[in-house]
Amino acid sequence: MTRYEFKPNLKKSGRNQIIGSWDESQCKDIDLPLTKKSLKVVLSWGANMKYSPYTHQEIANWCDKFHMEGMEKDEVAIDIAADVDAQWDLYLVNTYKLEELQGLEFSKVELPVEWFKEWLEKINT
Repeated sequence: MTRYEFKPNLKKSGRNQIIGSWDESQCKDIDLPLTKKSLKVVLSWGANMKYSPYTHQEIANWCDKFHMEGMEKDEVAIDIAADVDAQWDLYLVNTYKLEELQGLEFSKVELPVEWFKEWLEKINT
């Protein structure tokens, strides 16, 4: 996926300028149906990377598909999946400089596992 970094445009209020872009390194797809039950499994992998067959990058990409497809009728599940994807992007932008992102091996990036535990709590209530 190509992502862009923005900064405020000081000349035109309310407009941002693109200051650079990066492409995420390739990753494998998670072959699970886009269901709430699968989302719980995926989040549990994110919460325990020692036993996860997938990286946080792959989990975030699966959550993006889940959110974008919108097939699940459970709004909480859709919101959680959207949050996982958004937090992945925000974590990258707030943790790494643009130059680092342009050469980063994204499969090595790990989000805080506490976030996955919080998402699991939300989806299980």
